[in-house]
Amino acid sequence: MLPVHRSAVSMPGQPVPSRLDAPNPQRVSSRARFLPGHWDSLCGRERRTWASLFVSRVRFAITMNGMKLRWVLFLLALVSLTWADETFLTIHLQGMKVGYVRTAVHEENVGGEVFRRTDSTTRFDAKMLGAALGLQIEGSTWNDAKGATRSMRFQVESGGRSQTIEATFLGKEIRVAVDNSGNLTTKTLDLPEDAPVTDDAVQALLTSGLSQGSSQSYYVFDPMTVTLVKTTAKLVGPVQAQVNGVEVQATLIEVSEPRAVSKVYLSAKGDLIKIEGPMGMLMIPATREEALAASEGGEFRDLASLSRIVPDKPIPNPSELRRLRLRISGVDLSRAPGDDHQSLKEEDSSWTVETHPWPFPLESEATISSAAQFAQKWVRPSMLIPSDDPNIGKLASGIIGQDSRLSSATLSVVRWVNREMSPNAGIGVLRDAREVLATKEGVCRDYAILTAALLRATGIPTRLVSGLVYQDGAFYYHAWCEVFDGKRWFGVDATRPTLLVSPGHIKLSQGSVEDAYLFTFLDGAKIEVLESLKKRPTM
Repeated sequence: MLPVHRSAVSMPGQPVPSRLDAPNPQRVSSRARFLPGHWDSLCGRERRTWASLFVSRVRFAITMNGMKLRWVLFLLALVSLTWADETFLTIHLQGMKVGYVRTAVHEENVGGEVFRRTDSTTRFDAKMLGAALGLQIEGSTWNDAKGATRSMRFQVESGGRSQTIEATFLGKEIRVAVDNSGNLTTKTLDLPEDAPVTDDAVQALLTSGLSQGSSQSYYVFDPMTVTLVKTTAKLVGPVQAQVNGVEVQATLIEVSEPRAVSKVYLSAKGDLIKIEGPMGMLMIPATREEALAASEGGEFRDLASLSRIVPDKPIPNPSELRRLRLRISGVDLSRAPGDDHQSLKEEDSSWTVETHPWPFPLESEATISSAAQFAQKWVRPSMLIPSDDPNIGKLASGIIGQDSRLSSATLSVVRWVNREMSPNAGIGVLRDAREVLATKEGVCRDYAILTAALLRATGIPTRLVSGLVYQDGAFYYHAWCEVFDGKRWFGVDATRPTLLVSPGHIKLSQGSVEDAYLFTFLDGAKIEVLESLKKRPTM
């Protein structure tokens, strides 16, 4: 277990409890019921509290040279039902059991104040491009007598890496400390005023007294990107749900956030029936024995294969194209950026996406210093991109030497990352650039984070990009970088032999970690190739 840094994450006047399992807890037991014949209210004081119900998603993506992955499993915020002892859910992907969630709720006395403490364990096993990908998350949340969240702690382990996140809610802010395999980062988040912060949007909706068809917005803390994610819970009402081939009457609650939509099905008593997520993800209540039993049915599912999108026709050699026009249907692309790289237009129930990346300015005389003065925000260090770290700064200076030209210095850094890094598709933890540099292996997200840290350390304005890349007949989730030359942004990709982006790159989000890695998962999307134009021959 990594060391815990209490000064940044203690409760007001008290240290955060240091053990995940408190001795002799007083168990809490309560039940929530819908009034007979009514789906729009709860019965008096009897409630079942739901901690975060799978509102955080499985995410993944892939780097494409040498077969690498990108997308972090971000299954956090697990179900906690307040009945005695433990509760379990099994996690299924495309019909195969791939993990479980264990939760337990009890009271804990901290310095004379009684808190409701929810402990959870999530275990998830899959494959990524043939490599084993395992993830385990231990989480604890402390709520005071009024139900307000006072402190949270998460420990994530995957592929031999670990990350500890501790958050303390103080007044109008949240103070967060992150230990990423020994690399420390702190961050302060302002509490928003347009909607409340909750650790459980479903329970907040049920206790709000809203009627069928109504919805309510909340913010949920995402420990992976250390952000507050705006989430909407909608009480849809009675539906027929199928469980193990049997149809049952249920109440449906849809939980929507920027990445995807989850569907939560409850019985008339308020009991959880199942939770459906993107890509065929399913969570259902289970016994301890069922949850902990080994999975049966062959090899684990490969997330790269499950998440890829195959267009209606192949796209030959995207790097030789200057323009690509696609029709993407079945998803909402309103959050995707439109800029010099791509333009988007909504038409009926689909989107026309035209990628036309501006040619990289190889002959440009733009200097690093001239570009930096127009984009200071993108030179400064940020979450997991410690461009002010002395070792990163020294390395970056050594890579570019005395070169002051932005274009050539950029390519020197990107070429170094491409040459020195090795793919490892079995890591499911967001990693600090310092840890990536120490191991020199990872997925495309890690390539991009290290590239951004080195480029910013030289003074080159740089941001991260998440999206799709076309490779081997399909679009896969991917990450890369963009640099600013004082006039426009240009894409660079340290996982590609060319070091540059092509019309085969589709942007879904951009910014620093907290923005770039929070994008819409294109579950169920269809892509049609409308037009592809080759580059004009050079004379």
